[in-house]
Amino acid sequence: MTSPTSPPPVLVDDEVSFSGLLAGLDAAPDAPVSLDTEADSFHHYVEKLCLVQVGVGSDVFLVDPLRGPPLAPLVERLAARSLLMHGADFDLRLLFRSFRFRAQAVFDTMVAAQLLGEKEIGLSALLEKRLSVSLDKAHQRADWSVRPLPPPMVAYAAADVAHLPALVSSLRADLEAMGRLGWHAEECERLASATFPDGRISDPENDWRLKGTNALTDRERAFVRALWEVREARAGALDLPPFRVLTNERLLHAARLAAAGEGDLVRLFPGPRPLPGAFIPEIRRALASASALPPEAWPKARQRETAEADPALERAVERLRKERDRKAHALKLDPGVLASRGVLTAAARALLAGVPPSPERLAARAGISLWRAEILLSR
Repeated sequence: MTSPTSPPPVLVDDEVSFSGLLAGLDAAPDAPVSLDTEADSFHHYVEKLCLVQVGVGSDVFLVDPLRGPPLAPLVERLAARSLLMHGADFDLRLLFRSFRFRAQAVFDTMVAAQLLGEKEIGLSALLEKRLSVSLDKAHQRADWSVRPLPPPMVAYAAADVAHLPALVSSLRADLEAMGRLGWHAEECERLASATFPDGRISDPENDWRLKGTNALTDRERAFVRALWEVREARAGALDLPPFRVLTNERLLHAARLAAAGEGDLVRLFPGPRPLPGAFIPEIRRALASASALPPEAWPKARQRETAEADPALERAVERLRKERDRKAHALKLDPGVLASRGVLTAAARALLAGVPPSPERLAARAGISLWRAEILLSR
């Protein structure tokens, strides 16, 4: 919750309140801006941006992109500001997809916590530990498209940005004391300049492949594909996320039994929640369609790229892993924060390719942060 001395959050959903927000930003052009977003991916078929929380000084504005005026003037101003965020990757992706937004400067409190070796890096845990502020996370998966927003959701949304300046101050001081402020600056710069995809690209050959489908038979995969297609169609028609129409687990269970000849829908879809009556004809048509396919039309297992074992590479990766673990322990960092398996492999390939072992060359060749390359090459 926000501090009792802080002004209540301002809901920005019309021209007057929007003008007030812009005026507040313009009045403090050099002040950092706390920023967060809320979406509705757990409640709708296509995720959309539902709320933008903006903190300027002690003021918190909750911007409604569903009912308010066009946000282009706000987006333009935010792009030029220093942004205080927690777990910025998701928010930056959402803002890019919605407005082609690109941040100029970010201070990510989650990244800071990782670089400080914090065991718990969630916003709630950090605020509790560092500021003795308790957040109610009950609305983390709420439907943020509902209007009007209930007061508890308003308070929840405001709290996500209200305490960021104080948290940033605490984390920044520790980063500076440990000589890691430069590490954090590099990570945030890479985050702000990251390339985000425009959105989901349809791939009919693979979209339906759920986790575990490669281990099924070709016939079973035919039933998975047919059931997935009707689930997607129904989810889109009802504007629901697919898992709320039919979970992956139930879909895979039904596909296996149907491929073996089972036709009883109660056995195919057991559980306390029977299939809705309107969904049953679609399911039956999908099962009949899959059953009628000839073997040559059954989808094959996804062909993975096969690579010959490279003993030299594996030895190099293992050497780097042991060094990483030793150095991470000395720095009191999670080893994965210092360098993931992918980073170690890229670094090992670069070193085996004869790249001169300078941090700059290794960072460029392996696509990793300079500070990570410096530590990996240090003695």
